[in-house]
Amino acid sequence: MPIAVLLKPNTYRDSVALMVLTGALSALDGVQQASAVMATPANVEILVATGLLTDALVQAGPNDLCVAVDARDDAAASAALTQAEALLAAAGQGSGAGSGGFGGGGPAWRPRTLRSAVQARPDANVALISVPGEHAALEARNALLAGLHVFLFSDHVTLDDEIALKRLATERGLLLMGPDCGTALIAGAPLGFANAVRRGPIGVVGSSGTGLQEVTSLIHRLGGGVSHAIGTGGRDLYGPVGGQTFLASVDALAADSETTVLVGIAKPGDAGVERRVLERLRASGKPSLVYFLGADGPATSATGADKARPAGPVVGVSGTGLSGMPGPLIAADLEHAARCSVALAAGAQLPAPRDPADAEAMACEIVDAAGPRQRAVCGLFAGGTLAQEAASAIARALGGHLRDAGGTRPGEVLRLAARGGSVGLAHSVLDLGDDAYTRGRPHPLIDPRVRNQELVAQAGTGVFGLFILDVILGTGSHEDPAGALAPALAAARAASEAAGGTFQVIASLCGTEDDSQGYQRQRAALEAQGVRVAASSSAAAAVAARVAALLANEGEAR
Repeated sequence: MPIAVLLKPNTYRDSVALMVLTGALSALDGVQQASAVMATPANVEILVATGLLTDALVQAGPNDLCVAVDARDDAAASAALTQAEALLAAAGQGSGAGSGGFGGGGPAWRPRTLRSAVQARPDANVALISVPGEHAALEARNALLAGLHVFLFSDHVTLDDEIALKRLATERGLLLMGPDCGTALIAGAPLGFANAVRRGPIGVVGSSGTGLQEVTSLIHRLGGGVSHAIGTGGRDLYGPVGGQTFLASVDALAADSETTVLVGIAKPGDAGVERRVLERLRASGKPSLVYFLGADGPATSATGADKARPAGPVVGVSGTGLSGMPGPLIAADLEHAARCSVALAAGAQLPAPRDPADAEAMACEIVDAAGPRQRAVCGLFAGGTLAQEAASAIARALGGHLRDAGGTRPGEVLRLAARGGSVGLAHSVLDLGDDAYTRGRPHPLIDPRVRNQELVAQAGTGVFGLFILDVILGTGSHEDPAGALAPALAAARAASEAAGGTFQVIASLCGTEDDSQGYQRQRAALEAQGVRVAASSSAAAAVAARVAALLANEGEAR
């Protein structure tokens, strides 16, 4: 198959634009593989590893944009490069505010430096930075020195640089969201991957991108609204970082007159930092709650030392009223956090955590339909937090903890032996948004092909009685994720049946009806393909965990 390349010297596009371009080219008929990158040393290594580096690209430098396409034939390759040229030209010819330009009429003027951008937009107060990691820290520092809050989408920023940037931000009374921050909603404006959520009194802070998306979307669907949702980057609660952005965000929301309820969503971090978060929320003077991902087990600090998680008042099974309420409350899962926040905002009685019996009927139905060799559960996720939520639920149902259950594959957050099965049979949860899967490729939120391939391959093993997936809508995500998943579902069903089993899938659908993809439209399309759609990622995780437990019980009974 021919490999065709397009080299654009001294042409820059940020990583988000390049991911979108790669996804658009990959979806073309006859294209086997495509990559659009800046020719940095790290990206050149990726082109080598994927077999897309050609002699035409050997002399490319870090300021050059490279497009490489592996196509079925010369005609398909030529068509792909023509489309790449058209898309790049269209991106550079937008006009007005709606296209990212700085003026009305005619081609948009694109500033070449942060300084010129600030001069053109003196009213701006947030800089969104998406440049290669080796340059990101310098640009973020310049933005902070210019008095701008920073949304740092870039990854591969060193931990030392993150600590220094956050100290500078704190000194200047600014927020440094990131690095590797995927999601924020600032006064309703989406940054990165985000959903169309109504404005309201609930302020959310999270070290998790998809966790923020899930909670804010659920708040919207429950009738509530969000004032701001602030991402911190996944390492913010590490001991050396000290939760600087998380704590500053809590302070900012506490001072915001439009925010009456505070919600914290956190990936596992240092226990001491988590305690400081609880103390800061308690001192805010506003009703507050948190959900610490994997709170069933000990927290792990950035140095790997296990420490006891901070204790907090857990919302009781019978529900708790607001009178004399201590704070912050500890939610049971992401859905519970959303429900409690809406209740707090309305001054209503707090809901109880999800009843385990809610998952029982569906789990029994799935297990009854499973084939004799199908003794395990497989999770294939685009969102890292949603993957960890499912893995934690499955591990807890089987009497384990995530710290004991990590896999050997890249991005595998759970691998636990499935009792009663054949040797080597294991429950598995993969985070396909992990760096190992996105180097040189679009994120699975944009291009679902990596997950589609994995779904078909794992269905063909004939050992998985249930697949659990996440489908995420909103800005930046695929324009029709259910439609993009349909061919893989059909192929996986055929592969599973050929292996002597049944094909069963439960999915969580993160988004709202106001997202461009349309929540109800996507739900109907998934259900038409035989997918069970859960009310939330937490509900889907509960079903998967119960299925794993029932399969284990069946295996032991044999």
